Amino acid sequence: MVTPFKGEKRDVLAFIANVDTAFEVIDPRNESTLFKFVLTRINGESRTAIAQTNLETWEEFKEFLKNTYTEKRTLDYHANQLFITK
Repeated sequence: MVTPFKGEKRDVLAFIANVDTAFEVIDPRNESTLFKFVLTRINGESRTAIAQTNLETWEEFKEFLKNTYTEKRTLDYHANQLFITK
């Protein structure tokens, strides 16, 4: 149900969506077990980076993934895009 995550920026949002769905359908009493399972689905260099953090919940982990693996767009980038579309 939860696909592996290898640290690819293009896959992070799909991984987050899959895990969010899993947390929506699971019994709340089993959330800590599911979180441990999700951590086992991390592979490659991402596993090393995550092992050095002290994340205890899916929400904390999700924020970490978004901050680390999603592309950051600056204000200059958005301004440039706005001027290009004119």
